[in-house]
Amino acid sequence: MSKQNTGQGVPTGMRRGGGGGQGRGQGGIRFGNEPGMRPAGMGLADEEAMEQRMLAGTGNTDKRARHQHDQEVFHTLLRHHDQIQRELTQLPDGIRSLTTSANPEIVGLLHDHVPAMHHRLEENFGLRFWDPAFPEIFAQREKVRMEVTLVPNGVLVEETSEDPNVVILIQAHGAVINLFVQRGFAQGQEVSPLPDNYQRVLGG
Repeated sequence: MSKQNTGQGVPTGMRRGGGGGQGRGQGGIRFGNEPGMRPAGMGLADEEAMEQRMLAGTGNTDKRARHQHDQEVFHTLLRHHDQIQRELTQLPDGIRSLTTSANPEIVGLLHDHVPAMHHRLEENFGLRFWDPAFPEIFAQREKVRMEVTLVPNGVLVEETSEDPNVVILIQAHGAVINLFVQRGFAQGQEVSPLPDNYQRVLGG
């Protein structure tokens, strides 16, 4: 279930959609993909081939445009991670996180990014296939309950499960998002660790 404020998206003046270009918001936020953003050890050709395989055969140009936009928003948030604050609370059945910024443009990006990731999880529109923690989250999506609430300075999320194994995964994923906020691109190019006590449902 998701609660979303209306009228809160990417601020006026920031470029949206496909094309991989760079734009600037009114406050100087650079919006767009980081050139060569890919996991350590993966060549650009390999990264592009993986993305093409992911999108090939969908027959859905809307999904291609959405993926490009989602990627640009994510990269922009990584680029400006030092303007983001995140509070993570462990719950018995998952996590509660509050992600905020004092910069209205960053808040607009958070209001775009988090509901978009929730929607992708609901429809099984995966991403970061090279990073084992993310395919696991999508594979377990039917056991995840996620409530997103847009607040004036950011996003409040509760992510829970009745399955103790999925709770371990949710809590590990929450810790990884904290690392994205702390380290930006340095973390974005690393594989996200899965806890030893988590039982994988996918191979690898």
